[in-house]
Amino acid sequence: MANNDLTKWHHAYIQNAYRELRQGTTRKQLDALNIKGTGKNVLDVGCGPGNHLVVLSKQSPKLLVGVDIDQRFLTIGRSRIAELIRPSSTRPLLIRASLPTLPFANNTFDLVTCFLVMPHVSDDKAALSELARVLKPGGTLAISGHGLGFPIRYLKRLKIKPLQMYLASFIYRLSGKKLIRNTLQNDKKICQILKSIGLTVDILQHNKRVFGFVSTYWIGATKMDTKSEMSPNATQ
Repeated sequence: MANNDLTKWHHAYIQNAYRELRQGTTRKQLDALNIKGTGKNVLDVGCGPGNHLVVLSKQSPKLLVGVDIDQRFLTIGRSRIAELIRPSSTRPLLIRASLPTLPFANNTFDLVTCFLVMPHVSDDKAALSELARVLKPGGTLAISGHGLGFPIRYLKRLKIKPLQMYLASFIYRLSGKKLIRNTLQNDKKICQILKSIGLTVDILQHNKRVFGFVSTYWIGATKMDTKSEMSPNATQ
């Protein structure tokens, strides 16, 4: 893919993703959620240019799949990942797909990661339910998103994007509809949805706050195994 096929935003996103990879930030994000992919079937939803896949590949998962809606990210990802992963590491399979419809059977993956995607999906519950559907009972779901503090740092640049994000979030809170994408979210609400669809929240972290407002939240949750949790008298 020629560089002129990428927008200014794509260039900035890719540079930041691989800067975080070089600085070790990507690994720290996974470690903070106690993510271990060794011997597991692993899926990264919204993989972008693949910086998380590079780290996950070193954990020797049994299967490693990355999906993204943007073909440009997938093309760049294939090239960069091939350059960066060791021959002994698990080579990821990259597929074009997006929430809320993933091309995988129920209970396929032991670990599903989905970072900074939730602000962009049209329906939080539908997206989280789809992530839970492809996750095996007892498996781990790791997600992240932006809170009300995220755009504050950008307001001084006099750009319209922060105002759009606040407007989108205001409309979503009033109507329950994401008329504008890139909404800011209440992490407690996300946790409530996770619990309602059968996941137990194990880890909730806020790695950044701006004036007391959450900038980015990170959540690790486990899909409950309903069979193992049934009491001896449940079927009587």
